Amino acid sequence: MIPALLTLWFALMVRTQTQAPGIPVEQEPKHRVVLKNDFVRMIDATLPPGYVTLHHAHDVDNVSVTIASDRGRPGRASFAKGGYSHTVTNAGPEVMRFIVVEVGKSDHPGSPPVQLQNHTLETENNRTRIYRVKLAPGESLQAHRHDSGWVEVFVTGGAGPGATVWHEGGSSVSLSAGKDMLEVVEIEPK
Repeated sequence: MIPALLTLWFALMVRTQTQAPGIPVEQEPKHRVVLKNDFVRMIDATLPPGYVTLHHAHDVDNVSVTIASDRGRPGRASFAKGGYSHTVTNAGPEVMRFIVVEVGKSDHPGSPPVQLQNHTLETENNRTRIYRVKLAPGESLQAHRHDSGWVEVFVTGGAGPGATVWHEGGSSVSLSAGKDMLEVVEIEPK
């Protein structure tokens, strides 16, 4: 009886250890790489109603920004340590959309955080800083800059929900809300 239980236990252990961790995230059909450079890789994950993703792996530290979901408010930005895999199900009646920014390296390591008008530092850790910028209709933000390169993810207004732009460290950027509110999540690799 004991040898049979040991054999079963060993077989289960081998099966668990050899189970595939998931395909690379860029091979998941509804995850599309929209920009890649030496500092970040941006993935647009757009899941139609009823869609179940393939089991996929996120090997790199990343920030996920919710663009559309019945699970969380648009603009929610969260950091995740790389090295996990998962499956995501869109059980709701609407499209789910996330912009995933994989954090590589900084173009100016050791740069201090910025203290800029209309910027709120929401998260800072050893890999990234996440800022939120909100402008009321008609409001604008004159040219501003970060010492390190950063990504803008538009939540509302501007270039449209889910639009992304990479800016090199030291470059100047202006933002304007126009007739609608503007909300942008800025992600700065450290």
